[in-house]
Amino acid sequence: MKIGFYSTMTGMPWGGSEVLWSRVAHRLLDNDIQVTVNYRWWEDTPRELDRLRSAGATVWPRRDPTWRSWPYRLKSPLNLEKETDHLRRWLAREQPDFVLVILGYHLNAVTPAAELIRRQIPYAINVQAASTESLDDIYLDEFQTAYTNAEKVFFVSQENLDRAETTLAIELDQAEIIDNPFNVDWHANPAWPAADDGFRLACVGRIHFTSKGQDLLIDVLKQDKWRDRNLSIRLFGDSQGNRTQMERLIERYGLQTQIQLAGYSENIEDVWANHHGLILPSRFEGAALAIVETMLCNRVCITTDVGRNRELIDDGETGFIAPAATADLLDTALETAWQRRDDWQAMGELAGTRIRQRYSEDPIADFYDKITDLASMHR
Repeated sequence: MKIGFYSTMTGMPWGGSEVLWSRVAHRLLDNDIQVTVNYRWWEDTPRELDRLRSAGATVWPRRDPTWRSWPYRLKSPLNLEKETDHLRRWLAREQPDFVLVILGYHLNAVTPAAELIRRQIPYAINVQAASTESLDDIYLDEFQTAYTNAEKVFFVSQENLDRAETTLAIELDQAEIIDNPFNVDWHANPAWPAADDGFRLACVGRIHFTSKGQDLLIDVLKQDKWRDRNLSIRLFGDSQGNRTQMERLIERYGLQTQIQLAGYSENIEDVWANHHGLILPSRFEGAALAIVETMLCNRVCITTDVGRNRELIDDGETGFIAPAATADLLDTALETAWQRRDDWQAMGELAGTRIRQRYSEDPIADFYDKITDLASMHR
C-alpha cells in the first residue's frame, strides 16, 4: 500500500499544519507502508522533509506561486499549468492508493482534487484552520466538487467545520473532528512559579498579526491602568512577517517593561515553569496547540472565541474568553482575569483535568488508524 500526502503549505517552509500528517507518515513508514509527499519547493528544505526522505519516503518538490500570490485567483494560467503538470507526473509515477490533501487554511485550493477524481484515486482533506474570509462565487463549484468527492474531510474544531460549511454553502456529511499532536508530556506538571516579581503571561505563537493578533496586546497594555500593574507578557515564537513591527510598537509606546520578545522556545514545558498563564489574542485559529499545551501544563488561558478555544476552555472556570478579537473585548477579558489572579493556580489545575477529558493522549495513533482504514477500503 502507498499513501500520498499533498500539502498546500505556502506561507512559510513549515508550520503547525504539517505536524500531524508528517508524524503519521513516519508511523506508516515504520509499518512498511510506502509514503510519497508532494510539497512546495523551498530554498532551505525543511528538516522534516529530509527526515522523511531518510526514512524512505519519496518527496516531490513543486514550484508553487509564493504566498504573495494569495488569493488563489491571482495565480497565473502558466503557474497553474505547471502545478497541474507536476501533479500528473507525481500521480503517474507514484500511483498512490490513497491521498491526503492538507490545507493550512480553508481557502487554499484543493488543487489535486480534479485529477484525483479523474484517476479514481480516493482522497481525504484535512483543514487545519478557517477564518471568516469568504470564497468568490466563481470558485464555489470547484470547491464544492473537491469537498463532496472526498472520502472524509477532517477538521480540528467544530467552529472551523461550521465556517467551512457556510463558506461552501453545503453540508459535509463526511466531516470529522480530529486532534493534533502536542509538544509536552501528557503528564506534564511544571511547578507553579513564584509571583514575587509580578505575574507573567506568555503569548505562544508565530508573530503574525493577521492570525495571532499580537498587535492587540499593544492596544490593551498601552493604557495607563496596565502600566501601573505588576504584569508582563513575553512573546514566544518565530516571526511570520511582523516581528519588526512589534518591536517598533513596543518602543513607540514605551512598553519594554510590559511586553518582551523572547524568540522561539524548543521546550514549551520550560516556558510554563516560568509563567502563570497564556494570553493568545488570535483573530482566527484551527485548534491552537498553545491552548492544549498550556492546559496540559496546568496553566490558565486568556484568549479569544475562535477555533477550538470555546470547546476546550470553560470561561471563568479554566480560563477567560473574549467574545471576539478586539482591543476592548480583550481588555475586558484580561481585566476579569487580573481581578481573579489569585485563582489562576487552582483554575490551571482544573484546566489540566478538563483537557485530559476532552483531548486524545495519542492523536498520531488515532489519525494513523483513520488514514489506513480509509486507504484499505479501496484496495
